[in-house]
Amino acid sequence: MAFLERIGWRYWVVALIMGLGLPALAMGIGLSPVWRFGGLLVIINGCLAIVLGRDIYRRTQPGWWLLIWPVIYLLGAVWFLPKYTRYFAIVYLCLSYLAYGLTQNKIEKES
Repeated sequence: MAFLERIGWRYWVVALIMGLGLPALAMGIGLSPVWRFGGLLVIINGCLAIVLGRDIYRRTQPGWWLLIWPVIYLLGAVWFLPKYTRYFAIVYLCLSYLAYGLTQNKIEKES
């Protein structure tokens, strides 16, 4: 179990469900492109990137864990979504890193 904790198994599970499962489900049920873009890619995944960035800093996890979600999302985008959605992996990485950095600044100022 210690090995699973060291590699951040919770982040891997969330990334697999949201990065592979959700796009496959969205395409499988025939979700319209507007809802897929607005609801799924912008709102849900954007908020997830922010939450993961904040959570990784607050739990003092390794910074490389910020890469888990964008990389798994990129795989899901390549396999299930249109080509233009691949660029969201960069957006999610930036959002996670930004949330990570802003949480760091906020906590340091409170100290």
